[in-house]
Amino acid sequence: MRFPAPGSVIAVRALAVITLLIFASQLAVVLILWRSQETQRGAEFRLPLPGRAVAIVEAVEATPPEARPILLKALNGSDLLVRIEPELLESDAESGIQVDVFRRAINRYSDALAGRKIIGMVGLGDHPMGEMSESDTGIQASFPMRIIIEMNDGNWLVLETPNLMRVRLGRMPLGFIAVLAGFLVALLAVWIIWQEVRPVRAMAKAARQFAGTGKPSPVRPAGGRDVRALVNAFNAMQDRIAALLANRSLIMSAMSHDVRTYLTRLRLRIEALEPKSRQAAEKTLSDIQGLLDDTLAFAESGEPPEVGVPVDLARLLTAIAESGQFASETMSVEIKAYPIVRGNAGRLQRALVNIISNAIKYGERADITLRSADDLALITIADRGPGIPAGLREEVFEPFFRTDSSRNRNVEGTGLGLAIAGNIIRAHGGHIRLKDRTGGGLIALVELPQIIPAGMEQTISS
Repeated sequence: MRFPAPGSVIAVRALAVITLLIFASQLAVVLILWRSQETQRGAEFRLPLPGRAVAIVEAVEATPPEARPILLKALNGSDLLVRIEPELLESDAESGIQVDVFRRAINRYSDALAGRKIIGMVGLGDHPMGEMSESDTGIQASFPMRIIIEMNDGNWLVLETPNLMRVRLGRMPLGFIAVLAGFLVALLAVWIIWQEVRPVRAMAKAARQFAGTGKPSPVRPAGGRDVRALVNAFNAMQDRIAALLANRSLIMSAMSHDVRTYLTRLRLRIEALEPKSRQAAEKTLSDIQGLLDDTLAFAESGEPPEVGVPVDLARLLTAIAESGQFASETMSVEIKAYPIVRGNAGRLQRALVNIISNAIKYGERADITLRSADDLALITIADRGPGIPAGLREEVFEPFFRTDSSRNRNVEGTGLGLAIAGNIIRAHGGHIRLKDRTGGGLIALVELPQIIPAGMEQTISS
């Protein structure tokens, strides 16, 4: 059996699963033990017996003042805190004995420490004030206690029990301490694993940004060996793709300029041809020009809009209908809503014109309806053409694909119109769906995410 390398992604995943299981089990044990300590009622607080209290007072008084800190350090423990106060707080001097059951215990100390002033107090809080008991180790109670004893030199010796948290931690079994340590180790392991997977999350974010803008978003290498190699490869891939996109744009721009120059020269030369030959040559040059324009448009259609401004679709469709590029009898526009989308108005117009041209070319008429539903703007473009088989409705958005078996072979075109439209709509976060029209024909449903126009500061672009 071959185990994964310590720095590999598989090892990190395996460690993550094991650590999370340990973390969950340790947390459960800690909560159970702590809950059992919390619900357990009994003598959690203990003061020394009166005889021991007398011995503590006499030992402190017999010790020189400069050596008393060492003695107090020796007397302090997990169940008892001892300190010297030069004077009483006003609250201590006035409060006195707080509980009747504690008054009886203080009387024992008064008898043992005859002639000394003694003040007894109990702690406030949510503690059960049960009966006190006396054992070989001291006076026990279920609430914190304090006795303040007057010393011969005018100081006050304070004997008190620690707070509830300290008492419980001091009485925790060794197993609980081990569980708590395991819990902390598991917590540290979870943090380490999170640091290992953080570069992967950063790569996912950078990939989304790169897909939207086309500009590289370098990720800082971190984590194990495999993760660092993955991050470096991802950054290099972003740079290569960005360079390819830049070169493509440069090549397409140069080709557009040079080819148009040659087409202009050819148009000048065919002027000397006879009319019939010149007409055929001009038709060929126009077809070449159209193919060039469509190819350039297809190359640019998949790029995200550089500036996303609000676009009024109702105004955009109305402008298309009134532009004169389509005869009025070949299209109709019905506006049922006025949705606003964010994007590039010019590209959106190009996409819609391509779909409308396709509908008129193959179906002789385009019936357009604009409406909205929830957060989507819906544009329906319906024709009465031969339609498209269901199995080919996704392929028609591929470049240079034509359904010649179902369409008129005499209709000319580059095969890029729907491909350009699909790329533009997808770049705007939308989608195009094709379905049959009742009574024959095809419906192209364009879906675009709409925005709320109210309160917008930007000028609506059309």
